[in-house]
Amino acid sequence: MFFSFRSWALWRVVGPLLAIVLLLGGLSAGSLQVMSAVRAYVAGESMWSKGQKDAIHDLQTYVSTGAPLYLQKFDAAIAVPLADRTARRALESPGNNDAVARAGFARAGNHDDDIGGLIWLFKYFRKMHHVAGAVTAWRNSDALLDQLIEIRNEAANDVALHDPSAATIRHWAERIGAVDAALSTLAVDFSVHLGKASRQVSALLLLVNLVIAACLAGIVLVHTRRMLWRRWLAETALAVEKERAQLTLASIGDAVIVTTQDDRVDYMNAAAQRLIAAGQEVTGRPLASLFNIAEQPVRGSFQTADADDESRPQLLVRPDHSSVPVSVVETPIVHAGEPAGRVMIIHDMTAERRLVEELAWAASHDALTGLANRRQFEFELHKAMSGSPAVGADLMLIDLDQFKIVNDTCGHMAGDRLLKQVARLLAAEVGGSGLVARLGGDEFGILLHEDGSATHDVAADVAERIRAVIEQSNFVYEGSSFRISASIGLVGLADSAGVQDALRLADVACFLAKDKGRNRVQEHRPSDTGMAVRVAEMSWVNRIRKGLDEGRFCLYEQEIRPVNGALKGNDRRELLLRLRDESGALVPPGSFLPAAERYGLMPLIDRWVVRRAFEIIAERKHQPRKIASYAINLSGATVGDSDFVDFVAGLFAQLDVSPASVCFEITETSAISNLDEAQKFIARLREIGCSFSLDDFGTGMSSIAYLKDLPVDIIKIDGSFVKEILNSKVDRAMVEMITKTAKIMQKQVVAEFVENLAILDELRQIGVDYAQGYAIGKPVPVLTLWEEKIA
Repeated sequence: MFFSFRSWALWRVVGPLLAIVLLLGGLSAGSLQVMSAVRAYVAGESMWSKGQKDAIHDLQTYVSTGAPLYLQKFDAAIAVPLADRTARRALESPGNNDAVARAGFARAGNHDDDIGGLIWLFKYFRKMHHVAGAVTAWRNSDALLDQLIEIRNEAANDVALHDPSAATIRHWAERIGAVDAALSTLAVDFSVHLGKASRQVSALLLLVNLVIAACLAGIVLVHTRRMLWRRWLAETALAVEKERAQLTLASIGDAVIVTTQDDRVDYMNAAAQRLIAAGQEVTGRPLASLFNIAEQPVRGSFQTADADDESRPQLLVRPDHSSVPVSVVETPIVHAGEPAGRVMIIHDMTAERRLVEELAWAASHDALTGLANRRQFEFELHKAMSGSPAVGADLMLIDLDQFKIVNDTCGHMAGDRLLKQVARLLAAEVGGSGLVARLGGDEFGILLHEDGSATHDVAADVAERIRAVIEQSNFVYEGSSFRISASIGLVGLADSAGVQDALRLADVACFLAKDKGRNRVQEHRPSDTGMAVRVAEMSWVNRIRKGLDEGRFCLYEQEIRPVNGALKGNDRRELLLRLRDESGALVPPGSFLPAAERYGLMPLIDRWVVRRAFEIIAERKHQPRKIASYAINLSGATVGDSDFVDFVAGLFAQLDVSPASVCFEITETSAISNLDEAQKFIARLREIGCSFSLDDFGTGMSSIAYLKDLPVDIIKIDGSFVKEILNSKVDRAMVEMITKTAKIMQKQVVAEFVENLAILDELRQIGVDYAQGYAIGKPVPVLTLWEEKIA
C-alpha cells in the first residue's frame, strides 16, 4: 500500500525511529565535539606546562650564568601561559569576549581548529565538577606566574648576577625552585582534573549512548512486534475471509465462475461444477470450450394485451447441445486500470420458467374448472370486437338456476363438483367453435365465433341446445339428486358498442331470462322495451355509486302533524331521500330506488341515510323548537341485515343521539316477506329504545292477520286509501277499520297523502292520530343550523 510523506500512519511508525536516529547523531556529534575540546585542553595544557618549564629553566640558567640571552628566552617561554591566562580571563569576564579569548589561545600556540572547542568547553562545562577543579588549578597558577615574572625582573636588576657567586646562585635557585614546585603541583592538579573530566564525560556519553541505544532497540522491538502482530491479524483475517468467501461461494445456489485475463477458468463453485463441468476438472481451460450463451426469442405461455411483445431469455448451451434457460451477470476484474478477468454469476432459470408458465396459466384460467377466467375471456372478447367487421361473434352469459340450493343443501364441495360438471358439458358442447369461461360464482360465458356465413340464428340454436343439455343432465351428490337448469342471455357483438357494453347487455338478458321463469334463453334485441328498461336500470348502478362517492345524495323533511289536540306539541318529521344529478337537478326516488333494490345497493344507501339523519338530529338537539321524533325509511334488504343493528348502536354512541327520537319505517311488504327476520330486527332495535312504523299499511292481502305478529308502534295507512276518503265509502271504511284495529292494539295511526283540509277534518272525525301530506307541509330540504340562520 502506498503511503505519501503526509501520511500520519507513516510518520506514526517511522517518526520515533527517526527521532532516535537524529538524537543519536546529535549525541555523537556532541560527544565528538566534547572529546575534541578535551583533547585540545590536554594539548594546550602540554604547551602551557612546557612554556612554564622552559621559563623556569631559562631563568635558572640566567641566574647561573648571568647571560642576558636567557632572559629573552624566558620572556618567550613565559608568554605561552600568560596568553592562556589572558584567554581564560576574557572568557570569565562578563560580556562577549570570544575574540579576545581566541587571540589569547592563538598566541599560546593552540591550533586554530582547536580554539573553538576550547572556548565552547570552557563556557558550557566550566562548572562541571572536574572541569571546575581544573579551572581552579589554572586560576591559582596566575599568582605564581606573577611571582615568576617578579623574580625575573629582580634577577635582571641584580648586579651580583653579572658574576654570580655560589651563594647568590643558590639564593635565586631556591626562589625559582619554590615557584617551580608550586606551578608543577598546579599543573599536575590541572592534568588530573582534566583527565577525570575527560573520563567522566566519556562515561556519561557512553551511558547516554547505551540508554539511547536501548530505547531505540526497545522501540524497534515494539514496532516490529506491533507490525508482526498486525500482519498476523491481517493474515488471519484474510484467511478467515478467504475461507468464508469460499464457503459462501460453495453454498450459493447460483453458478459462480472466475476467469483469468485470457478468459480461462480460474475458479468454479460447486453449483457451477454441477451446471457446466459435471464434476470434471476444468481449471485453466478456456471458458468458450465449456459453454456459450445464446439468446432465443420465446413467446410467453399466456396471452395478454401485450402478448405481441417478445422476451429474449438467455440459454446456456453445452458442448452436447443441451441447453438451460439462465440469467447471467458479469462483472469485470480490473487491476491497476487493466482488465484482469471477470466474474460470472449464472442463475438456472428452469424452476422460475416453469413457475412463470404455471402462473401464466393460473392468470388466464379458472383454478376450479380449468376453463378460461374472466380476464382471458374479456381479452378474447376485446380481440373479437376489434377484428374485421365481416367476421361476427356472439356472446352468451349462463347462470345456473339451482346452484344456491345445491350449495345450501349439500355444502360448497357439492357446489364445486356441480360447477365442474357444468364446465365439462359446456366445453363438450361448444368444442372448437368458441371459448368457454367461468366468469365467477355460478356464471359462465361463451364466445361463439362466426365465419361470416353463419347467422345469429345459429348462435340461438347453440344456446338452446346448451340449455337443453344442462336441463337433461342430472347432478347426484352423496345420494341426493338434483335437477339443474340455466338461464342464458344471448347478445350479438354487432349490436354492442364495446366489450363492457356487450357484457352489460348479456347480463341484462340473463336477468330477464330469470325474471321470465328461468331455464330459458333470452336474446337481446334493440327493439325489446323490457331490455331497454332493464338496461336503464343497470345504468343507474354506476350513477348511484358515483352519487354516493361525490356526496350528491341529500335529505328532505316533511312534517307529520298531530290531528287531535291531545298530541299537540308532539311534532314529527319524516326524512326523505333525494339525489341530485351531475347538473344539480333533483332526481325523484322512483327513478333510482327500483334499480338500487334490484341490484343490492339499498343497504349501502340506507346506511348513508341513517348516518346523515343521526348527524342532523345531533345538530338540532339544542335548538328551541323540539321535534319529538324523526321517521327514517329502511328497505327490505336492510331489515334482513344482521350487522345493521350494531351499526345503529355504534352511531348512537358516537353522535350522542337519543334512541327515543328515532322511528324507523319499514314497508308492509318487506316486513311480511320475511316475517321472522323482521320480528327479530324490530325487537333488537326496540330494545335499544327506537320505535317502528309500518309504512304503506293496507296494501297487502293479509295486513290485519300479520299486524298482531309485528311489534310496531305506529301504523301508516297507505295514501291510496286516504286521498279518496271523501269520494269512496270503501276507502273511508278501510281507513276507519285500520284506525280502530290499531287503537285496540294500542298503536298510533298516521295517514299519508292528506291533500286538503277536508280530508284532514274527516281523518280527525275517524280518530287518526297524525296526518302527513301537502295540506300539512311539502317536503323541504334539510338545513343545518348555520343554513337555517342564513335562511
